[in-house]
Amino acid sequence: MKHNKSTSSLLSETKVESTTSFVGWLKGLTLAFGLFFLLVEPIWALELVKDGKPIAVIVTSVPRESFNPTPTKGKNTKQNAALKSDEALAVHTLIDWVKKITDVELQIADKGVEGVPTIYIGQAAIKAGLDLDKVVSPSKEGLRIVADGKRLLIAGQNEAATLKAVCRFLEELGCRYLMDGPLGEVFPRSTSLNIGLMDITEKPGLRWRNPKGPSWNARLWKAWNGAGGEPFGHSHSWNNYVSPKEFSKNPEFFAMGPDGQRKAGGWICTSNPELREHFALNVLAAIERGSRNPSLSPTDGRGYCQCKTCKAQDDPKSLEPSSGTISVSNRYVDFFDWVGRRVAKTNPESVLSFYCYADYTQPPTVERKLSPNLCAMVAPIRYCRLHPLGHPGCTTREQQVTMMNGWAGVASKIGYYNYMYNLADGTLPFFKFSACKKEFPYLADKGLSYMTIEVLSNWHIYGPQIYLSLRLAYDPHADANAIMNDYWVKFYGVKAAPAMKEYWMGLDEAQQKLKTHAGSFFGLAQIYTPEFLTHCEALVAKAANAAKGDAVYEQRVALHAEGLRSARSYRVMNDAMNLGDFAAALVEFDKTIERLKVAVSKGWANPEYGTAYLERFFSKTVRMGAQITAAPNSVLQVLPDRWRFSFDESDTGNEKGFHNANFNDQGWPLVATQNITLDAQGFDKNAVMWYRTSFNVPAKHEKLILFFGEVDGATEVYVNGKKILITIPLAEGKKPAPTSTKPNIAVVLAGKPVREGLAKARTPFEVDITSVIKPGENILALRIDHTKITDLALGGILRPVLLINKPE
Repeated sequence: MKHNKSTSSLLSETKVESTTSFVGWLKGLTLAFGLFFLLVEPIWALELVKDGKPIAVIVTSVPRESFNPTPTKGKNTKQNAALKSDEALAVHTLIDWVKKITDVELQIADKGVEGVPTIYIGQAAIKAGLDLDKVVSPSKEGLRIVADGKRLLIAGQNEAATLKAVCRFLEELGCRYLMDGPLGEVFPRSTSLNIGLMDITEKPGLRWRNPKGPSWNARLWKAWNGAGGEPFGHSHSWNNYVSPKEFSKNPEFFAMGPDGQRKAGGWICTSNPELREHFALNVLAAIERGSRNPSLSPTDGRGYCQCKTCKAQDDPKSLEPSSGTISVSNRYVDFFDWVGRRVAKTNPESVLSFYCYADYTQPPTVERKLSPNLCAMVAPIRYCRLHPLGHPGCTTREQQVTMMNGWAGVASKIGYYNYMYNLADGTLPFFKFSACKKEFPYLADKGLSYMTIEVLSNWHIYGPQIYLSLRLAYDPHADANAIMNDYWVKFYGVKAAPAMKEYWMGLDEAQQKLKTHAGSFFGLAQIYTPEFLTHCEALVAKAANAAKGDAVYEQRVALHAEGLRSARSYRVMNDAMNLGDFAAALVEFDKTIERLKVAVSKGWANPEYGTAYLERFFSKTVRMGAQITAAPNSVLQVLPDRWRFSFDESDTGNEKGFHNANFNDQGWPLVATQNITLDAQGFDKNAVMWYRTSFNVPAKHEKLILFFGEVDGATEVYVNGKKILITIPLAEGKKPAPTSTKPNIAVVLAGKPVREGLAKARTPFEVDITSVIKPGENILALRIDHTKITDLALGGILRPVLLINKPE
């Protein structure tokens, strides 16, 4: 960002002492600018640039012959080779950003010259006397910045910390890097640059901060805002230590299935003593190969050993709330603890992580302190993503407090896999301010040492929270309000900041008021009512008008206006489908995809996930709906939004006649199906559920089908008491399967019905009802098996159901 100042210097006297507090140095910076007007040319100022000419020189240990600070093209340049080191990147960054401020390029010298202001960086600063020994940082990331009026010393306890120190110094000059890429660069403009006395000492609050996402490198942006630390492995890793090839020699190493048979694969028998020793020896071998802090985490999915010894370790009273199944944490914690203590005998400094995830999310009920070299890496994928930890009325987030307290009681080190986006969405603007403000200090107080922030680099919808989450990972106790107030002004400018702050904070406030906890599009979309969308659009338009005249601020507002357009597009598509107009929904869908591709080309959206979730979770319904409703077919009716509803936890609905046309369902509640999830209406269980409604059929018709846009659960369809086998519509270009000889109507046997002809959860489908309907009113009943989780707090009918006339 370029804004000319008529000042002769940027900073006057200030002495800033800091550990990890953002607000502390921000206050110091404010004081510095205030003092400037009183002390324009202090005698102790260190001049770096004066009247457009370089004054200071830079001394670095990076070899001169391999370093070229001027950006060049090509993959094999000397500069690119040199910048592989963080210290070289630190020097380059300082030169580059001073040039952004002043248009002047500072030069590199082999050593300091008497009477010439000198900037010593990294090892050169330490040799010049910068003391870092008193900075206590477990990850060796302490940094210091000292200016005494004659020289400037900048260094960290390792090269990465030196790079962070340079970025930290640039922030003292008023620079920010708020978004990866040129649009996120903020820097003042001046022809002269001098600094006053300075003494900053700082270290990160966590040993490891890892923002990650597909197709997103952002090396400098991440380092600038606090990423890095002690390398720390966390992944599903059992195959690294027990190869399936081992099965031929030691089949007893592998998990036993429900059938009593063991088979080669990723799941192992953790109670087997020989397996434990084999596993531990391979962990030690991985450490010897250079994996200092390896992961012990199980294979993803489910495949828990069913042998008597393993199952005996499970507590039948300890259930995983998300699935209702018995927690397997006891068996795995016992295994991890054994491996941890075995590894600690020779490599006590290595930290071994294990996921608290899936059916081993809950803490063990066998209370004992785990080996101190173990880190419990909590991955709350089955917890609400819309509300903060402990949020009143949010069942999963309230339960998470108990879960976190339990792990903090047994593990001396805690890690956290932070989902900083709305999983399976990636389309709707999202701001987790309240969650960040509350959770980072809470987790730090529980012993948090390591954090991964999983995020999609969709800056148009997630920009502020990507920035905030990394700043708080570096300093969990920093003032979140101060960080964001600085962001609003620096990113949008003083005039546009109030409206954009109101927009983003309004999103956060609306999320906190949501009565739903559903994942994917279905929870967050409920805040984007027509009224709320109009309100947001007015705020962004107001900001755009305020930013006029400054090209950079205009672009930044436009960036986030583009994100809001996606919310409007989603509303348009959703409303069109609810009216049965899938053709209009498809037109808007295709326009949205093309628009987001442009955003990707600008660096505003992630190359892989700018459109991926729309295409993966939304396009099937839109495209199949458009195909089925296209001429010569015609939509006769969009079935009602509200249906009669009942849970069937004992799965005895067929015996009770829930499917029969004459069943009296008047005692069942009415539930909405299109714009609001079941959980938002007070119905949230992983169970079998039934829906019933009626629809009218004209006396004259051709082939009639019912089209279901999306149902969460394996679905059976009954019309007038008869079960109809289900067919899946074909996508364009696919060949039909061979014609089945089975009758379209399933036979319901005495006792339990035959479970055939079911529709797959979350996949559009159609049923041919021609042979079972009658003129006038017909009764439709659905049995939906929602005992398996597809996404948080969903279940049931999610998209409209259409009655379609389909000429032969």
